[in-house]
Amino acid sequence: MDSAVQMVSRASAIQVTAQEVNARFRGDIPKSIRFYCPLCARPVIACAMGHHFDRMRRTTKPGERKTKDPYFAHRKNDEWSRYCDAYHANAGVSREERTLPLLMFLRREFPDRDSANREPGDEQHFRVEIALRRRGLSAMLHELSPNDAITVDDKSHSLRDMLSDRRRTIALPDPLRQTSSRIQVPPRWQINVGCAPTNTGILIFSDSFGSNGGRLLPNRSALHTDCMYYIVANAFHMSDAYHVFNQVNHIGTITGSRNLNVYTVYAASSSLMKNEIDDWLAQYGYCLSDIDRAAQLMWPPSIRSAGVDEPLFRASSPTYRFPYQIGNQRMAADIVSKNPLPDNPNARHIGLIGFGRKPDMEYIAESYCVFFKPKPRMPWNTAYLGPRYPDDLHPYDEWSQNNAADTVADNTVSEDNSDNDAIQIPLSRSAEIAFRRMQLHQSRSGSRGIAIAQSRERTHSWLG
Repeated sequence: MDSAVQMVSRASAIQVTAQEVNARFRGDIPKSIRFYCPLCARPVIACAMGHHFDRMRRTTKPGERKTKDPYFAHRKNDEWSRYCDAYHANAGVSREERTLPLLMFLRREFPDRDSANREPGDEQHFRVEIALRRRGLSAMLHELSPNDAITVDDKSHSLRDMLSDRRRTIALPDPLRQTSSRIQVPPRWQINVGCAPTNTGILIFSDSFGSNGGRLLPNRSALHTDCMYYIVANAFHMSDAYHVFNQVNHIGTITGSRNLNVYTVYAASSSLMKNEIDDWLAQYGYCLSDIDRAAQLMWPPSIRSAGVDEPLFRASSPTYRFPYQIGNQRMAADIVSKNPLPDNPNARHIGLIGFGRKPDMEYIAESYCVFFKPKPRMPWNTAYLGPRYPDDLHPYDEWSQNNAADTVADNTVSEDNSDNDAIQIPLSRSAEIAFRRMQLHQSRSGSRGIAIAQSRERTHSWLG
């Protein structure tokens, strides 16, 4: 492999060639510099570099075996890199069939209204839920029969009911015990709904819902530095994690499971234990990556509800840039505009910076929600291109735990334009931390994302 993505702590990622690295360091590469494959984002090793190899390349006589030019190679026995297009040893290796995993969430429980005012050190209770991907599965409603159901612990749950109401989920007690046999999905719908995850000893969730939990990361997912994650595991599996991660905090337990705890883990981009973190994650089917190969949203600001980039400004189109710089070249400042919904005059465009003059963008549209890849080998991005707030992309609604979801879902607007009707937007996470450090206790109410959306809709109603 001739090029790799170079990562240095507190510096932007940059794609470099092996020749450039050899000319700069002559084989003496500092330990703080790491290299990653630009295709699979796995760590790679700099090879055939230094004065010794340079001398051998200069003194090679005709007929002798030529010394290899500088190059990058994947690490041996790297399970993920075997399926990378740049891994030369993958000739004849059949690609593994990836099965869609079931959609699962980690939810913080609210047993009473006073639970929101708990002290930061209080133990919390969580549960793991199974849900359905509503987006893209609406056509299934016409084909589902009353007998089509997910069976969990010998109890049937109608697929039609779960698909019709996003609040219908299945609580999964003891989520690490024989999930493949306890959860049964009709074979006909496995390609749409997914299959039960394989038990590897732990479950890792994103922090999509902030302090309220997040979404399950499928097996072989990459964890990124400078991001917080939730881990559901017993104390035995987490004993070594305290020695490798920058932060490991025990924050609660799983309801109905005596030995399952919930932890938050954090790996800093400046950590010197990245190899150890990657090795620890690998034994459970995950990996660590310093780089995010997805296109980076530059403008406008987004509330990113349910993992979707939703611009906060109606007249602004989401604009993305290439995730890292290539060599010493300056990234082009020109914006290439793409219109995934040409038949809809109300839809916004997508702006691309640094992907070339004619990006080969791949996309799938569901109403105003567009899933797209700026380049075929890049991960998927999701953007909402509609002119209004998407009613079917609500973030996690905390008040549903108190049977109050129906009072907010209608998004009703008061006829009286007064200051008393103004929506109180909850504090952001950083503001909560600041108030807590000043020993000023603030009550938490509702979801910040939905409060912002409702406030914006109310403002537009007044102006319109």
